[in-house]
Amino acid sequence: MRQKNYPIILLTVLLVLFQSCKQKTTEPITSSIERNYIATDARGVEVSLEQPAQRIVVLFEAFVDAVFMLEAQDRLVGVPSQVYLTPDSYDFFSTLSPAFAAKEIATPSFNGRSVNMETLMALQPDLVVTFSQDLQMIEQMEGMGIKVFSMIGSDIDTTLKEFEGLGNLLGKSERAKMITGYMRGEIKKMNELIPEKKKTAYYVWSRGRVLSTSGKGTLMDAAIRLAGVENACPLEMEAPNIGVELLYQWNPDLMILWNTPVSDVYALKELSKLPAVVNKQVFEMKPIFLFDPHTVKQVLFSKQVKQWAYPNLYTKETFDKEVEEAKKLLYNL
Repeated sequence: MRQKNYPIILLTVLLVLFQSCKQKTTEPITSSIERNYIATDARGVEVSLEQPAQRIVVLFEAFVDAVFMLEAQDRLVGVPSQVYLTPDSYDFFSTLSPAFAAKEIATPSFNGRSVNMETLMALQPDLVVTFSQDLQMIEQMEGMGIKVFSMIGSDIDTTLKEFEGLGNLLGKSERAKMITGYMRGEIKKMNELIPEKKKTAYYVWSRGRVLSTSGKGTLMDAAIRLAGVENACPLEMEAPNIGVELLYQWNPDLMILWNTPVSDVYALKELSKLPAVVNKQVFEMKPIFLFDPHTVKQVLFSKQVKQWAYPNLYTKETFDKEVEEAKKLLYNL
């Protein structure tokens, strides 16, 4: 009787083994799909990688900074040549990357413009990070089978989301969320410091273009408003050029200079009677690397504006302490 049961027992064992093998062979497929690295870029295009990007080309200077913050600088194989020409960023990044210090990382473009496609292709990137407005160049790269993640770095909410998206593609999601979580917390703290009366600020474009500014709805407008300060320029234009009379009419409480020394403004006789000049409320944002508004450091830019505008509400001592804290977190110093 026992011998007659042997075929049934054997068949049962074989069925169990078959099911076990089937489960083992299907599990890796499922987990592989789950491990895909996906992010939606500034164009609304979903970018997907099977593994974290290992050969990264960045075509816009500010986004090189994002890769360093995510501690993925060792994977950079291409950067815009401008990063080697900007003293602030070059000196700092050189302390974090020997290859960067030696200028060994290739430069297929000048800040995203005039991209040498032959050089770019030779670098064999598995991800290119660039500015979203360079649509023709993006289409050309994608037509060659290159994965492109575009960023725009506009208002702070968009900037933080894009940073998290880049973190996903680099396999640095946890670090990205740690940084964005910190920045969102700092924004909340900043918003709790409410002045009795809002001040106005006039932004001056770089290289001494004192009568060129940023209007409503722009990146600089967003950064100024984040500080609890109103943009003195009411025009809904990206970069309006104005006359001296209009600047006097707007009468800003303070002037914010980007890559322009304060002395350039004080030397202009036509502005000598502007209240902001008379009251020495003209400030240069420096070092520019530390306050780049195209990055998550837009929060630091806004903090600096808030400190200048409301020094009794937000002291320089507190500001300096918070900036040092942010630097350590952003670059794991």
